Amino acid sequence: MRYVALLMGSIAVQLALGGIADAADPRATELTYEPWAKTCLTEASCFVAAAARGQCAPSGGTISISPQTSTHALLTANVGTRTMLEGTISLRIDQDEPMQVARTHCYTLGCGGTLEANGELIERLKHAQTIVVEAKNLTGQKISLNFPLAHFSKTYDGPGSAPKASAQGSNEPQRQHTEAVKQLPQCDD
Repeated sequence: MRYVALLMGSIAVQLALGGIADAADPRATELTYEPWAKTCLTEASCFVAAAARGQCAPSGGTISISPQTSTHALLTANVGTRTMLEGTISLRIDQDEPMQVARTHCYTLGCGGTLEANGELIERLKHAQTIVVEAKNLTGQKISLNFPLAHFSKTYDGPGSAPKASAQGSNEPQRQHTEAVKQLPQCDD
């Protein structure tokens, strides 16, 4: 069940963001950061996510935290790129040492990975200022997303969206966003 929630959360976050950008196109580096939001798929399965969007696709990225227990969560980061990554995705909270997301995977418009987070890491996020997602693609372009953690604690501990009554209704916002992303111009490589 937890992996289904993680998968659904990761898909929802990726759809919400539309991917992340290669630095060659200035439209891809002019990012708009969306606030943290808590989405519940069921009464017991919620995730907290934030997104960065560019003006072309792929651009932007996402970060999401899916609580599994009171002391364990899955942290997922996605970056948009058309090429594979050189190395891994790293996460840095404020000025702390970077944490490596070892299990990365790539898809058509980006790459992502998941890191297991303990209660200490979640508490660190609740009191920190920023979390930075960094990666480098095989063409040497550095991808860096600086997510503010303002309101993260309140969102993480607060109520989430009400689960949708029907599966058809819960897919409608994703379908609408997917259509909107398809309308974005393609980023230049």
